[in-house]
Amino acid sequence: MTDVRRFLRGNIVLVAAFVLPAIVAVLFIVATAIPTWTVPPPGHDLVLRVEQPYASPPPEVSVEFAVRDGRVEAIVRPVVRPDNPAIGVPYAQRWGLLLFDHSTMRVREIPVDVPRSVPQGETRTVAIEALARRHVTAGDTAPDGYRVASLSGYGGGGIVGELFGMNRRYRAGVSIAKGGRTIALELPAPYRDVYGVIVPIGWIRDDGGR
Repeated sequence: MTDVRRFLRGNIVLVAAFVLPAIVAVLFIVATAIPTWTVPPPGHDLVLRVEQPYASPPPEVSVEFAVRDGRVEAIVRPVVRPDNPAIGVPYAQRWGLLLFDHSTMRVREIPVDVPRSVPQGETRTVAIEALARRHVTAGDTAPDGYRVASLSGYGGGGIVGELFGMNRRYRAGVSIAKGGRTIALELPAPYRDVYGVIVPIGWIRDDGGR
């Protein structure tokens, strides 16, 4: 024991270099775990709009999503073609619709059936059948207080990697948070490894409330 004390006194800087980061890591883990133990899990599903990877040939229509009277609709318009044929047709970004299922804590793609073409000057509004019986409240905050906290992320380093910035790589995802508890949601393929835009559409209230 005397030798150990002598070693500690003679190498106080070396000991501190190892002990202090370990203490910080433990405190970080405890601070992260406490909200997980005390804050209940989310109680509502989340609907997201996500940018799809580039595809060829480009689509002939543009699609936007909106919430009207608690229902998600796809607004489909034709891509406007320039009068001068020498000017290229603008590329209409393709969008996918994703659903975070709070019961499984997973994100999956929602099928969207829209017309491939629409006559110039016309607009089509298409109800999303997969959500026909669900009531969606627009916005990024759920009725139970969870909110969309982040729309991108990194992964691969674990807790140690998060602390010291090691082995970090980009992986698109969504984080929701409440009362200090943050839950990272991983997007399904092919969305998780691309730099696509992610936009929250709304949270589902199956009781029909607003």
